[in-house]
This record gives sequence, structure tokens and C-alpha cells, in this order.
Amino acid sequence: MARISRGDSPRMMHQIGATAKSVGALFLRSYERGERVYLAMLSRGFDGNVPPLAVGAGCAAAATPRQWTVALLPAAA
Repeated sequence: MARISRGDSPRMMHQIGATAKSVGALFLRSYERGERVYLAMLSRGFDGNVPPLAVGAGCAAAATPRQWTVALLPAAA
């Protein structure tokens, strides 16, 4: 009785069509968005491989102890 008062039809076949259309639309939107993201990544030079981090002196990934001290000093104050 509560289901009927909320507007839910007890006939399952009526709901299957609407649910299938919703799931299909969601799948299509997800697929198209994935294609757009993939094309955007290709246009920015992504080739499918994650580049390794540069390690060593003069690289952005390497920080000296002095740089760490300067960076963390405001947090300690």
C-alpha cells in the first residue's frame, strides 16, 4: 500500500523499460566522457606511460636539508 501511495506501480514490466533506458543513458554518457578525457590527455602529450620522477642534484624532486628547513620553519613557529 505504501509503494502505491508513493506512485510506484506494482507492475514490474513497466519499470524495467525506464530503468533500462536510464542505465543505457548513463553508460553512454560515461563512455563519451572517457573518450573526451582520453583525447584531452593525448593532446597534452600523454602516451600511456607514467614518467619516472627525476632524482639527483639539480632536479625538482631533490631538496636539500636547508630547503626543507626553510619550508618547514613557518609551520614550527
